[in-house]
Amino acid sequence: MDAENPHTDHPAAAHAGHPGTDPARADRRQVRGAGERPSTLTCLGPSPDPPFEQVTSASVVAVTDDGQLVVAELARGLDIPGGHVQRGESSLEQTLRREAWEEIRARLGPLRPVEVIESDHFGPDDLTYMVIRTARVRDLATWESTHESAGRRILAPEDFLARYRGDDPALMRHLVTTALAVLRDAAPTA
Repeated sequence: MDAENPHTDHPAAAHAGHPGTDPARADRRQVRGAGERPSTLTCLGPSPDPPFEQVTSASVVAVTDDGQLVVAELARGLDIPGGHVQRGESSLEQTLRREAWEEIRARLGPLRPVEVIESDHFGPDDLTYMVIRTARVRDLATWESTHESAGRRILAPEDFLARYRGDDPALMRHLVTTALAVLRDAAPTA
């Protein structure tokens, strides 16, 4: 997740303009070139969720039972799985589970709130949101390289954070640290 410009540098952004892409799978709201001024991002905490129509992207901190992170190998480097909401999607859960499957070939357990990030990318009268969740990885399927991700890595949180090359390492540290705390405090699931 690239926090400096989360809308244009996110993995699904490339998918929206990918030649031969199914129009039904295009981003619900095109964000490239939408504004020339820098966006202001504001962390709002884990809840409440914004209206789904205002969510442009979602990411998930995917964690194994032994506390490792499952991350995607993207053109820009290692990152948590996530991307833009696509046309036809009707919930955060649908977007998050699709992105986890496309980028790390993972099936996830229950999704738990980590952070909501407000963006004024379209201007102060048209706020949009990025939503971050965390979940335990229930299953990792056999890896298949896709246009979304060249691979996946399973790393200790500190190893991932040391290798992360996004524009806002402090925000990523906050998201990972918060996600791990949320899972640690969550009741075990069957």
